[in-house]
Amino acid sequence: MNVFAETERLVLREWRAEDAATLFAMTSDPEVMRHIGDRRPWETLERAEGWLGRVAESYRVRGYGFWAVVEKAGGREVGSCGFGPQPGTGLPEFGYLYARHAWGKGYATEAGRAVMRYGFERLGFERVVACTTTEHAASRRVLEKLGFEFVGNQVLEGDEDESAVYISLNPERHAD
Repeated sequence: MNVFAETERLVLREWRAEDAATLFAMTSDPEVMRHIGDRRPWETLERAEGWLGRVAESYRVRGYGFWAVVEKAGGREVGSCGFGPQPGTGLPEFGYLYARHAWGKGYATEAGRAVMRYGFERLGFERVVACTTTEHAASRRVLEKLGFEFVGNQVLEGDEDESAVYISLNPERHAD
């Protein structure tokens, strides 16, 4: 198992092909997907398998991607957190999603801290972008806890609606 980070309660590891059913269970939930991508739940296991294939390719090509978030107690996958290239800019874009049963436990912030530290310290990112729907107050709070600063609302490449755009600068390279 390719573990890249651990926190007090979580293990962050690469997604594996055999995780497709678990990923599909998360992404087929309309509430989970309400603020993700095209905002529609995934309808087939094949879509989850295809996404896992693209993430595996990202690990090989870029050295990063989205990672599975696993509870230490019990070993259950509860979400996904990591980076992908932002369309249009190619900047690393931070993102996450969690199964509904994992909401409200602080996992997004806990895993997000480990992911951002990894991005800045191990991957050498200068800056990271994050976007969420303008009305997603909980996600915006998580981003702010992680040190992201709100840049403004804008319509991103391929989107119809405005997104709230945030930037986080590498603290080692951008100290005051």
